[in-house]
Amino acid sequence: MDLQNLISRKNLIFVTVTAFGALAALITIGMLTPLVVQFLSGMQIGMDATYFNNRAAPIAGLLVILLCACLLVTHISSRYIGILLGSIVLLSVLMAVFSPTGKLLVDISIIPMLAVFAASLYRLVHVIRKRSGKSRFKGIGAHIIHIGILLVIFGTIFSSAMKVEDSAVVSIGEETSFEGIPYSVSVMGMDSSFEGTPYDNYPGSSYATDVGLIISKNGNEFDRGTVRYITDIKWRQTYTSTYINRAIMEEVFIAPKALDEKSGEVDLYLRVVPFISFLWAGIYIMLGGMLILLLGSTVLPDNENEVAT
Repeated sequence: MDLQNLISRKNLIFVTVTAFGALAALITIGMLTPLVVQFLSGMQIGMDATYFNNRAAPIAGLLVILLCACLLVTHISSRYIGILLGSIVLLSVLMAVFSPTGKLLVDISIIPMLAVFAASLYRLVHVIRKRSGKSRFKGIGAHIIHIGILLVIFGTIFSSAMKVEDSAVVSIGEETSFEGIPYSVSVMGMDSSFEGTPYDNYPGSSYATDVGLIISKNGNEFDRGTVRYITDIKWRQTYTSTYINRAIMEEVFIAPKALDEKSGEVDLYLRVVPFISFLWAGIYIMLGGMLILLLGSTVLPDNENEVAT
């Protein structure tokens, strides 16, 4: 078959829509299966993140590669697009074999993500240079939305694949480390009190304990914070507040799972999620692209001489 006819805009759109349909069907089946099983047999089952990740990842990877081809299909020949897609697949396989990050999902995602990001930037620059008026703003908005989507995908894949978590029991005045995590935590002390309106024989409807923390990273003090462990006496349930430190490259979460005031021990849960800020940045960039697209469609005057390329 002629490569020109095989890698065409029409075929790429068809394969992309088919992949989207398969992904939507997979997610729908995963969401409905527990409901159907419970309705038919009374058994309760759950589909965790692993179920969706293992099945959706290949389709999501295909969609990323197809996006790269769709961005370039009207600008370079089908032959070069075929070479590009083949190179992406080959390099991704090599990344999976050598596994520089130790995370398979991350390793196979790096090359396609970089390729699509480069293609999006190329199209954005092309639009800025070649278009004018409404057409320019529409093109800029559309490609900024593409970049935002890529950052959301990047943040979702990398943060979920590379997050690390652990828990440990810490006593007041002591410091503990967590397996595979460069952070350690010391407990400075506990401060408890009743809160809310009096209930039954208690001076308050809830009993809250504030736990002071010193967080260190690689042996150096990183930050100080407080978490709370609250027992709702009236409703007979417990809940906690979480320490969160958000940075550009990672976010750190610490929460108390349980505590014993008599022994001065706290069971702390710590989770480090890298690259999650890229997800939030992608969402804001997408919103910015939508705003530019809206302004280009409603505010700017038409330019009869503009040519959309």
